[in-house]
Amino acid sequence: MKKLILIFTSIFLSFSNAFAQQYEISREADSPFSFSIRGVELNEGSSLDRESILLNDPSSPVQITSHSMNITYVDRGFRFAASTSMSVDQPITGVQLRTIQYDAFGQHMQNLGNTEIKDFNLGNATVSAEWRAREAYISRFLTSVTYVARVRLEDGTQWVYDEDELIAALRSLNLEQKIGEDSDLE
Repeated sequence: MKKLILIFTSIFLSFSNAFAQQYEISREADSPFSFSIRGVELNEGSSLDRESILLNDPSSPVQITSHSMNITYVDRGFRFAASTSMSVDQPITGVQLRTIQYDAFGQHMQNLGNTEIKDFNLGNATVSAEWRAREAYISRFLTSVTYVARVRLEDGTQWVYDEDELIAALRSLNLEQKIGEDSDLE
């Protein structure tokens, strides 16, 4: 009986790991968690580094190759400024990227969306976006997870991410599995 349970457990774990691996996951250091902005030290004494996690679905015509998020101060307010590099496998007329931000405990903070409606040819491209940042978030933000949410193909059809697969990937990273919609922050 123990062997039977062990076999079923092994099969289940293999299947669930394969399911979570639908997304190709890559991790890269982004910037120090401890930083200074306008002369104010934030998270002083922390040895943590911010992390950028890229989730790429192999079936998507757009693959994210890098993503960085900076915190700036512009026009009397804090901003999250992102730069995302991507590889385009076929001509497209629009792309929607989403970034989910997490705190130091893997808890969901907010979603940021970047929709670019323009023609992209085959090859590499870079897009940028900026959003207002709540003061309470700039000192808590540790991890960003960026993925392609939608792609409009040249023929008018769309490629759309699979929410169940995305949740499985987040679960495999020990991050809160809350996706939600894009932020309305500009």
